[in-house]
Amino acid sequence: MHMWRHMVIVSMNDPLDNQFVHEQCRSQLGSVAYAVTNLELTISSSHGVALSHKPSRKFTKMASSADAPLESGLSSLRLAADKYGGPPIFDTVNKLFEEGRTHRQLSLTLSTSKANMATREERDKYRSVLNDVGEVQWRYGHPPAFDLVNQLFEEGQTKVWPEGSLEETVQNAIKSWEMEFSHKIRLQDFKTINPDKFKLFVNGREGLSAEETLRLGSYNALLKTSLPGEFQYYKPEEESFESSHDAFRSALPRGFAFEILSVYSGPPNIAFKFRHWGYFEGDFKSHAPTGEMVQFLGLGVLKVDELLRAEEIEIYYDPGELFGGLLKGPPILETKTTDSGDNTAEKHGCPFTH
Repeated sequence: MHMWRHMVIVSMNDPLDNQFVHEQCRSQLGSVAYAVTNLELTISSSHGVALSHKPSRKFTKMASSADAPLESGLSSLRLAADKYGGPPIFDTVNKLFEEGRTHRQLSLTLSTSKANMATREERDKYRSVLNDVGEVQWRYGHPPAFDLVNQLFEEGQTKVWPEGSLEETVQNAIKSWEMEFSHKIRLQDFKTINPDKFKLFVNGREGLSAEETLRLGSYNALLKTSLPGEFQYYKPEEESFESSHDAFRSALPRGFAFEILSVYSGPPNIAFKFRHWGYFEGDFKSHAPTGEMVQFLGLGVLKVDELLRAEEIEIYYDPGELFGGLLKGPPILETKTTDSGDNTAEKHGCPFTH
């Protein structure tokens, strides 16, 4: 279908006289079809249709169209015309829209929605360091996406902090810190820590440097324990970065959400209470999933520098809260082949007997 590129304006004063409009349209538009209602004037031709709706008895009609000139007396109403050869310019109609629109709330809502869609495509709203990826070397070749765990967080959070509050700032800082240690491979790309001073202390044990934490991975770093080996079900020293992340991603396929429950002091030494949770929906160390929530609560102290980069993080929590949920699932039967070629099923017993 060809479209006009002519701008047509028809104006009138109160009271709206439909008969007058009919006569004017017939005399000036000739064979071009039109229709008039109390609040709407529609003008159409074989080349296209244009319509206007203005909730007032005093209105201005403007129709924008594409290239073919109208036969008949339309030239007397033509205010502007353009030709092919470049993108169209809408300054005039945009100005008219801004001056004459009557429903600004709808327009603002649509604009905000589009802006939010673009924002979601460009970055993660809880991890602002993903805004500036630059020359970052990513562990898996590209920036991570957190759609699933963000949805889990939003559906399960117990605290909704005001935007810009200390609680929200600390919450997003910890999310960003966890993201960097899980997905970046060079400390020079980190923005949430001071790599020269960083130490991670878990349950009062000796602190881990940034290099050690990055090598171990956040799961192994947080799950290190002083228990004798025979009492450890999960043994961080026997797990690599990859195997530890694979184990927990398998067990918690929607992710492991984090929220701040309370903040007790401001910078530079920020004391806080937190919650980590997810749903046990995949196998974990030969235990079948239960589909139930697994979670643990903890306390932390975050020491930051003048740029709000972490210099020290102390975490205190009970790993038994987490493993109690992950070991609750029934043991999965493992099939072993004997020397005689028979298949036998071995059932795992108490983890602390291994």
